[in-house]
Amino acid sequence: MKFPDIATEAGRRAWAFLAVMGGAMVFTAINIWILWMLRNHEGFLFYLGLAGHIQILVGMTALGWAMGRRLNVNAGRDGVTINDSHNIDVNAGDTDA
Repeated sequence: MKFPDIATEAGRRAWAFLAVMGGAMVFTAINIWILWMLRNHEGFLFYLGLAGHIQILVGMTALGWAMGRRLNVNAGRDGVTINDSHNIDVNAGDTDA
């Protein structure tokens, strides 16, 4: 398998994707281990569960960002709105010949 050169736009996107995916897998493994170690402490598990959800939101947002999606999160008194429907063409303006 040949990975693209990091000097190109496509290569940077590919390496960013691999870095975010690898980081998400490492954090998942760490969370599984920590949850098993604290299985008898319900108070800690609740807060770790909340932190895990935040990690998933951050990881998936970073993954989407690397793939060209732009997440828009708005929070206010009426609630939280999460929208990623706007797709930005990250290849526009590439001058690689």
